[in-house]
Amino acid sequence: MNRETFEEKMQKRMEDIRQFGEHSIFHELDGKIISYDYDKKSLTMEYEATEFHRNGFGIVFGGSLVGMFDITFGTLTAALGDYDVAPTVQLSTSFLKGIPIGSTVRIEVEAVSVGKTIMNFVGKAYVGELLVGSANGTFMTPRPFKKYVEE
Repeated sequence: MNRETFEEKMQKRMEDIRQFGEHSIFHELDGKIISYDYDKKSLTMEYEATEFHRNGFGIVFGGSLVGMFDITFGTLTAALGDYDVAPTVQLSTSFLKGIPIGSTVRIEVEAVSVGKTIMNFVGKAYVGELLVGSANGTFMTPRPFKKYVEE
C-alpha cells in the first residue's frame, strides 16, 4: 500500500457509502473526511448532530455516536487494505458527555495494529475541544469473513 492508493481507497469508500440512499444510517450520519495521515494510519471525520439523532433526553442518541465511530473506523480500514469493506468484529464505546443537537462531532481514529485478518483501532470523539466519547474496535478483513459466510 502506498500513499496514493491509501487516499484513493478512502475516497472510494466515501463514494460507496453515499450510494446507500437517503434512508440509510450512512445518509443520516453524513460523515465528511477532514484529514488523514498515511504515516500515522489515522483519520479524522466530522458529523453533524441533527434532529435525526435526538434521544429522549434531547441529546444525541448513543447509537448515533457508535455509528460515527463505526463509519470512521471502517473508512480507515478500507484505506489500509486491499478491499472495500471489512466487517466489524467488536466495537466498544464509552460515552463521556452528552452531545447537544446542532453540534459538530469530530471523530479522530488511528490504527493500533494492521494484520492480514484483523485490524485494531482506537478513537476519540470531540465537540469543539471537549472529549465526549472514546472507542476501540476490531475489524476482520473480508477474506476470512467471506469463508465464514460461504460455509
